[in-house]
Amino acid sequence: MVSIVIVNWNSGPYLERCVRSLLMHAPGCEVVVVDNGSGDSSLDFLSGDYEPVTVLRNRNNEGFARANNQGWRAARGERILFLNPDTESLPAGVSSLSGRLDREAAVWAVGGRLLDPEGKAQRGFNVRAFPTVGAVAAEMLLLDEIWPRNPWTLAYRMHDWDPDTPSDVEQPAAACLMVRRDVLEELHGFDERFRPAWFEDVDLCRRIRDAGGRIAFEPGARFLHSGGVSLRSITPEAFLEYYHSNQIRYFEKHHGNSAAARVRRLVITGLYLRALLASLGIHRGQGPEISPARCFWRTARRLRTAREGAA
Repeated sequence: MVSIVIVNWNSGPYLERCVRSLLMHAPGCEVVVVDNGSGDSSLDFLSGDYEPVTVLRNRNNEGFARANNQGWRAARGERILFLNPDTESLPAGVSSLSGRLDREAAVWAVGGRLLDPEGKAQRGFNVRAFPTVGAVAAEMLLLDEIWPRNPWTLAYRMHDWDPDTPSDVEQPAAACLMVRRDVLEELHGFDERFRPAWFEDVDLCRRIRDAGGRIAFEPGARFLHSGGVSLRSITPEAFLEYYHSNQIRYFEKHHGNSAAARVRRLVITGLYLRALLASLGIHRGQGPEISPARCFWRTARRLRTAREGAA
């Protein structure tokens, strides 16, 4: 049995479209929606005839990792599909993922093909390699903007990867990621220290690979993905702080204090560089929208303060 876990936080009408697509194209699957204290009307449609859907309601935003853990632990399936609320399953999307796990016991997790609303592959997001200090440097020092095909960015964002070919990969986005239940139990699911979001999926994939499991990409499992819906509920400044704090946490966990310190320096330098460029009218944005100079400046200061406090 396949259980589908959807973490919802102010997703508006996207959640309903996601659930409807699953009821149409994945009949017989269990659907578990974990709501992280939404303040919008995204759950209102569930008051109708949605008997196959289980809803777990948190009073507050418990974070993406903890909510996903709540969902898979409450679910009954042996295959757990983590799906973002701004996705829609296309025909045979879910069955293609579970079929891959059924055929290959050595595959512990599998990601599907994410398509934008126009049907184009979401390159650079759908599947990535594990992050490296070099890739962080290329991004934060804007090397990837003046030299887009530098080797560090090419390797990390897998720009030369063929999305039409089934393959083993390192890091499919948790916007659409199916994992065996026994693997989640062995690894204790997502690491809830990555909160409220970002890098918890990278960490889980890293732990799967480190434990000897394979992670596959299944191009026949197609899902539409709008992307960025949750970002609309937070400020650009909050996004920057959450994202980079968890990025540093990931490097500390998997590469040690020295690598994490280098990443922290690169991030702080890159944020100050963006603040300077923004103040000169040369905007360099990251996240839901282009951020003003003070946004980059304040985030850099907070990351510096956090480092000094931990020293």
